[in-house]
Amino acid sequence: MRILTRYILREFLTPVAYCFLAFASLHLIFELFGEIDKMFQAKPPAIYILKYIFGFLANDLQWLITPSLLLGGLYAMWQLARHSEITAMRASGIGFSTIVAPMLCAALVFSGLTFICSEFYAPKAIYEAEILKNSGFKTDSSLYLSNVPYNNVAGRRDWQIGQFQTKDNSLKDVRITWTDEDGYKSQVLSSQSGVYHDGAWWFQDVTVSKLRPDSHLEDPTKRVPYWTYSRALMVMPELDEQPRDFIVEHTQQGVNPTQEMLSVRDMIRYVEVRPSLATKVRRIWIYEIVNRFVAPLAAFFITLFAVPAGVATGRQSVFSGVVMAILLFIGYYALTLFCGVQAKGGVIPIWLGVAFPNFVILSAGLYLFRKHR
Repeated sequence: MRILTRYILREFLTPVAYCFLAFASLHLIFELFGEIDKMFQAKPPAIYILKYIFGFLANDLQWLITPSLLLGGLYAMWQLARHSEITAMRASGIGFSTIVAPMLCAALVFSGLTFICSEFYAPKAIYEAEILKNSGFKTDSSLYLSNVPYNNVAGRRDWQIGQFQTKDNSLKDVRITWTDEDGYKSQVLSSQSGVYHDGAWWFQDVTVSKLRPDSHLEDPTKRVPYWTYSRALMVMPELDEQPRDFIVEHTQQGVNPTQEMLSVRDMIRYVEVRPSLATKVRRIWIYEIVNRFVAPLAAFFITLFAVPAGVATGRQSVFSGVVMAILLFIGYYALTLFCGVQAKGGVIPIWLGVAFPNFVILSAGLYLFRKHR
């Protein structure tokens, strides 16, 4: 059985790899066509170009892997059926489920890798690629951010950061303003520098001013300090803001704000610290969070459809199978977009908007799979 497993995997993964390389190359060529002049002018180091390429591809990894698995599964099964290898295996007592199990397991692995990439690699890679592109490939400015604002609505704290070094989580020219329940200033902290270390913020050259909560003032915005003190060093573990929060805020205020630059943890955190988000905006974020868990499974569901569909086209032209695969992928993508728009708009429940496109392709796959068992 090990020999059979290796053979099936080779027959499946080889066309998948070719399709993935072809799709990725075409995708990259169209992107670089508009950026190649900037690269020639800036002459960036090779590491910058590689960071940009991998970050760009990470943004669309799911939509590159899914059609690759679809076409690879169709072609592999078409080849096995065309040469009567499936017939010979089944005549030897090997069940259809045993034959296709290596392909389905490989598809599950691809689904898992897609989720891991979107959660742990893609957010940072996409963000750095966007920074490099916007800077004309002249500098790796992703190492620092200037004039960073951050408003923690839940904690009633407003941050103004002169410079944020992303590599060592250090800050310069920091100003934190606390507000009371009515939204007026109650305390202000100013610091020359700070760093996030061991789960707490460490500030140097700190000045803290507490504002007098005078209830008789007609204009509460004119509150004046009644107590000011300075410290050379101050550790504040009570501040629950994390360095990643500042990067997330910066990505959503950039030229092209997108959830692809965020992990699931980032998105959940973004919603948690903003309890006053509009209902429509909150629905969009919740949809993206749920979809991030479900979307990678499309690679497995489409493979489940491609395997029996490839057997059905074994006696036909491979061209008909390719056309069917393309139409299926376009239909799945269109249905996903349509259901996503309806779910974000509140027309249908979020769970239905996420699950329905995958349920359709899964049902079709299970139906074809059952016919060939």
